Amino acid sequence: MVEFKILILGAAGYIGGTVLTNLLKNHKPSTISVLIRKPEQRQLFANLGVNIHEGDVSDVPMLKALAQEHDIVLNFAVAFGSDEASVQALVDGLEERAAKTGTKPVLVHTGGSGSVMYGSGGEAGTDVWTDEQYDRWSSLPDSAYFYGGYKIVMAAALRGTISAYILISPTVYGPGTGPGNKHSLQLPAYVRYAKEHGQAAYIGKGENIWGNVHIEDLSQLTILVAAHGVTHPDQTAPSANSKGWENLIYTGTGQHTWGPVIKTLGDLLYARGDTSKPSAIEIGEGEGIMYMFGGNSFLTPSAKAKALGFKPSQPDIISAMKIALPRK
Repeated sequence: MVEFKILILGAAGYIGGTVLTNLLKNHKPSTISVLIRKPEQRQLFANLGVNIHEGDVSDVPMLKALAQEHDIVLNFAVAFGSDEASVQALVDGLEERAAKTGTKPVLVHTGGSGSVMYGSGGEAGTDVWTDEQYDRWSSLPDSAYFYGGYKIVMAAALRGTISAYILISPTVYGPGTGPGNKHSLQLPAYVRYAKEHGQAAYIGKGENIWGNVHIEDLSQLTILVAAHGVTHPDQTAPSANSKGWENLIYTGTGQHTWGPVIKTLGDLLYARGDTSKPSAIEIGEGEGIMYMFGGNSFLTPSAKAKALGFKPSQPDIISAMKIALPRK
């Protein structure tokens, strides 16, 4: 059996760490490398047997050199820094590996549905995106979140020297299982706000819609995409008509409106004694804290993910909250 060399950027984080945990169930630790940013993170991985590299994701020569040495690069770090030079370094390194080895390395690049977020004030959105609207994706403004990195990855996919994919995720929920951060961004923000103010709150009408995906389902899809890339390299080139965007895959499996979700969250926190009032109240746009949104951000679940064998199996977002926040 061929042992592929895997590099994970962001393995100390929520998504990257969970993917690492699941990869270690079926891959030798010696085949997996992680990039850490801080010396103190080394202890998180010391007992896992993986290869540890230390450096900053803005170090372009280092990223390029690391990419050259791996068959698969899973990037959960650079996308959110919007550092286009770093994304290009990963692509350049993998393309040089392809030229040197005659193989077709794989890049799986993390993105977010915030790239297509619209609206405000908790108003419900009616504009439904899909991951197959290639003209829409290719004509997003450069100011869209993470878009500079997306264009670099899609151009690489179109050249076809490497298998390059973007996974677009909405709200990610559920407990992480990695060695570092085990919490997502959005729901913990609403919890912090509720504890600080004595009651949960949502933005505006609370009718705004977001997609969602459980962290374990997202991890499963990430590994499926990477495995498809290395085992079927002749099937990973996007069509020319898609301008590369055929290799963008939406990971969401469900949808929610924020008002009902946060009202449930408020009741759960109140039952635990974490807040002084149940349910949730409406607050204005800009009155919350980071990662509390009043806009809409959702796509139709991906047919491309399903075609790869993706079978989400985890609890929905409300059920997961009830599991995570039992009565004390």
